[in-house]
Order: sequence, then structure tokens, then C-alpha cells
Amino acid sequence: MYSHKGRMLAAFRGEEVDRLPYVPRLDLWYLANSVSGTLPKQHAGRAQNEIARAEGWTVYFRFADDILDAEVQKMYLHRGIGLFSTRDTLYDFVMPRDVGIKVQRKDGRIRVEYHTPVGMVHSTMFYDQSSQRLGITSPMIVDHVIKTPEDYGPVGYIFEHMDIVPNFDRFNRWVSEEMRDDGVAVAQGFMGASPVHQIQRDLLDPTQFYFHYTDHNAKMLELAGKMEHLFDGMLTILCTSPAEVVWWGANYDDMLTYPPYFEKEITPWIRKASRQLGSADKLVMCHTDGENEGLMDLIRDSGMHIAESICPTPMTKVTLAEYYRHWSGHLTLCGGIPSTIVLPETNEADFEAYLDQLFKAVAPGKRMLVGIADQVPPNAIFSRLQRIGERVEREGQLPLAAGAFRAAPAAAIPAPAGPTPTAPVTQPEDRFALVRLDVSKGKHKEIKSHVQALVDSGVKAEAILEHGLISAISEVGRRMATGEAFIPQVLLAARAMTAAMEVLEPLLARGGDAQGGRVLIGTVKGDMHDIGKNLVVTLLKGVGYEVRDLGINVSREAFCDAVAEFQPQVLGLSALLTTTMVEMREVIKALDNRQLRGRCKIMVGGAAVTKEYAKQIGADGFAGSAHETVALVKQLVSAAA
Repeated sequence: MYSHKGRMLAAFRGEEVDRLPYVPRLDLWYLANSVSGTLPKQHAGRAQNEIARAEGWTVYFRFADDILDAEVQKMYLHRGIGLFSTRDTLYDFVMPRDVGIKVQRKDGRIRVEYHTPVGMVHSTMFYDQSSQRLGITSPMIVDHVIKTPEDYGPVGYIFEHMDIVPNFDRFNRWVSEEMRDDGVAVAQGFMGASPVHQIQRDLLDPTQFYFHYTDHNAKMLELAGKMEHLFDGMLTILCTSPAEVVWWGANYDDMLTYPPYFEKEITPWIRKASRQLGSADKLVMCHTDGENEGLMDLIRDSGMHIAESICPTPMTKVTLAEYYRHWSGHLTLCGGIPSTIVLPETNEADFEAYLDQLFKAVAPGKRMLVGIADQVPPNAIFSRLQRIGERVEREGQLPLAAGAFRAAPAAAIPAPAGPTPTAPVTQPEDRFALVRLDVSKGKHKEIKSHVQALVDSGVKAEAILEHGLISAISEVGRRMATGEAFIPQVLLAARAMTAAMEVLEPLLARGGDAQGGRVLIGTVKGDMHDIGKNLVVTLLKGVGYEVRDLGINVSREAFCDAVAEFQPQVLGLSALLTTTMVEMREVIKALDNRQLRGRCKIMVGGAAVTKEYAKQIGADGFAGSAHETVALVKQLVSAAA
């Protein structure tokens, strides 16, 4: 007879167990509902782990701390440079003695300054009561510590002179007092799987990272080298620790951590961690919650033991059956139920249908743990969590039978492409060839002079825009859609296009040849992600639209005010998280209440958003990529005319 912990560990190790473990991670859901007073009546006043025990579920969580509490805030003080001192960490970071730290708090913003012998840098985080109600479990970085190339020196000094020391007491108390034998306490490594990945995740703005990775690669790699001793020290501590499973790296995605980058910058450290921790009889878990279609082979062969929080179709392109068939012979899968399935937007019939196919898709069920990916969202229907548990208990006896279910053939995974897309083939007499080459290779410094030369030779601005810039960016977008190019190449191309438009915009405006239309865009309240939004903004500006970017964490009131003042033909709402995409519906409701809904067309997008969800909330369109967004805007502007 297995305990919850025993069954979970055995499944992690690939051993035969009696039934599928059910491990719904409740952190976000619990925090949001406990703060709002909306926990189910039977669980009012209970702690997160007590709710799981009462329902008979495996206890699986980090925790949901009250970050507004002064003592808890100390654990997250250095979140802006990617460091935590929480219950699941088995170590402490010791800051250099000659680095002064100054903290300023105001209106939910926490600014932390690091005064080093070689200069000062700072980061700013944000966390307030609205963050709690959204279920956000750690402060969000709104101003990253590296902003310019000059910041690499002070940041490097901090990491180079920092120390890491073991501290097992917090973890042991967590295991004995909260986890007990009802689940596996997963220890936290770095959120970045490697030093460069850590820089990408926490130290640089997501969009700026790709520019720095190209423009300031030597400085970035020098900083990564100064961080390596902390990664090595952490592995040494973890190998001698009481932890049985270690979370090493998070948030892989085939566009953000695109295949060539993943293979070069991430894979070697996953293999190193798996090798060292495996030799100490410990398992390495990676948080693989993104779009993994282009990373299927790389993740499978990376050496990780557990792929946690796998998120399949309809939220990503890979079906659960494809995940299981491709990975289960090499590693254990945890997750498999998209969080949209437990939201009110999914009807009961579709919810039950998903569960019907789940048990067939993962047959025979070895190396599989059922959970909600990424986590249980705040507005999940609790009775659905219960029904999943009931069905896993009733139908999850192993081995599972696949029955008549037949998975769709796996999509072909494109081979990793090189760092820059190939320029379109041109004829020698093509006078726009050089400009297209500049766009495709991201040559933002050279393109302005090349565009100006065309203008000086008498070429009309609209011809340069159409046959040079739009033609090139469309080809880059096509290559991105087919997996031949990745987000860094598109961002670099878009940056070059923006530089070119500095020359063309005055001429287009004077001649009345600019693309007509105004677009308002922003990331909804509670969401600090902006890389996809930024790419869309750049592409839309590049093809001549007038774009106003409201930024991140935008309230519904701010969207309404901007629609009334700017009067756009199109409003774009962006959200990366299932916890924040529900805010899109509230923005549309707010526009209705202020009688502004009819003034513009509304498009939605982001990793968590689907075409079906867009229809449910009353949006006029959905785009799954930046390239698709440009075509959608053109269509919506025409419809609004």
C-alpha cells in the first residue's frame, strides 16, 4: 500500500505503481481565494496542505506566503536578481560585505539598490493586494537590474563576490510540519537552468535580452562566468542535502528558449545537474510549461528526470498523447491537464471529454502524474478539481488500457536553424535587395543609410516600405511560423525595420502614404509579460500603423480611458498567464459599461489564450503569433472603417 509520498516518488523514478498519482498544485488558487474569502465553504480557514489532505489528494506545492508581511518580504528581497530564501531552498546567499543595499518601498513597488565598488545598479519589484487576489506568489520584476552595457560590471561584481552556504533547517521544518508523508518536498535550485538562462529570466528585460545576447555577447558571457561558482556551489549543497527531488530551471519555450539557444546555453547545465544529483540518488525536475513543439527531442535527451507542468493542446500545439509517446520512455511527465479545462469558460461536456481521452492518451500510465498545468488558476471550478480526483481514483488503476484511442501522428519537429535567417533570393538589379538583407540580418545600424540612399536616388518612400521593409519582414514572419526562424531573429529584424522607419515616416506622413489605422495595445492587469506584445508593437509600427503601447499591468479603467482619448480602430489585449487572461473579459465588460465597446475592434493574444476563448469573451479576433497579428489588424481596421 503506497503512501502519497511513496506513490509520487515511485512514479518520478519510473517504477511501477498501483494507480496514477493526482497532484494538483494549489498555490495560486489558494492564495487568491484565501485572500478574497472565497475558499469553498467546507475548506474555509484551512491551510493549503490541509485542503489537499481533506480531499485525499497528494500534497504538492511550494507555498502561498503573505508577501505583504514584513518578515516574509525579507525572503524575497533579492528577487530582482533571481535569489530566494524560501522554505524550499537549502542554502543561503551571502552578499559581499562591500556591497551596500538600500531598499525603498512605496505603493507596492520595492526598489533595491546595490552600491558596489564599481558602481550602483538597482531593480524594482511590484507586489500589492491586487497581486494577492490574482494569486501571484512572488514579486514581479518591473525594472530589471541590467539596463545598459555599463550595468554588467556592478552586477558581475555582486555575483563574483557572493557566497552560497547550506541551510537545511527551513527545508526540514517544511517537510516535518507541512508535507509529512503526504507528498514530496521538491527543493528549489536556480529558476534559470544555467547562468545565461538566469540572466534571461531575471536580470534583463525579456525583449532586451535578445538584443544584448547579440550586441553585448562578450559582456553577457563574462557575467555568466562570474555566476558559475554559485551554480556549482548549489549543486554541491543539494547533493548532500535531505532533498529527494530538485527543481532545476523553469519556463522553457521553443520561441523564447529557441532550439539552438536551448542546446547551447541550457542543455549542458541540465545534463551536469542531472549527472551530479543523479549520482547522489536525487532526481532533477524541470518546469516545462511552455510551447515545446520545437524542443521535444532536446528536452527528451537533456538528461532531466522529470518534466513538470507539461501543458498540452488546446493551450499549446502538442497533444498529451504526443507528449507521452515522445517522452515517457526517457523521463517522467507531470501535469497534462491544461488549466483552461477547469475554468468556467470550458463547458461541462468538453471538460468530461478531455478526461475521457486523458486516460487513453497516457496508457499504460507508467511515468505519469496527473496535474493542472501550469497550476490551478484562481477562478477554477473547485468541483472539477474534485471530479478529476474521483476519476483518477476510479479509472486510474495501472496499467491503463488505450482502448480504441489512436493519437494523431506527431507533428514534424523542424531542425534547429542557425542564428540568423537567410535573406530572400534577389536578382542583381533588385534595388531593394540591400534593405531586405539589412532587415533579415537585423542590421539596425546600417539600414538607415541604405534607406536614405534609396530616397536620395529618387525612390518613393512607399515603394521602399512595400518592396524593401514589408517584403523582408513578411519573409521573416513566414520563417518564424514554419519554425525556421525564432524570436531573436524576428526581434532583430523588427529593430532594423524600426530604424528604417525613422527615415521613412516623415516622408510617408507628408505624402499620405502611411498605412492607415490606430492601434492601442497593452498587457492586462496582473501580468508583467511583454515580449510578445513588444514584438507586435514593433511590427505594426514598421508597416505604418500608429500604435500606442500602454505597457504592462494595465487596469481595465486605463484601457477604457485610452480608448476614449486615442480612439483606436483596434484594441489589442495581451496576457501570458491563465491567471490573468480572465482579466480580458473584464476589460471588454468595462468597455461595454462605459459605452465604448462599439468604438473599436478588439483582438486578444498571448500564450494562454485560444481562438475559442476569444469567442467566449466577445473579442473580434485572435492571433497566435506576431506575424498573424499584423494580418489580423489589417483585417480589423478594414472592418472598422
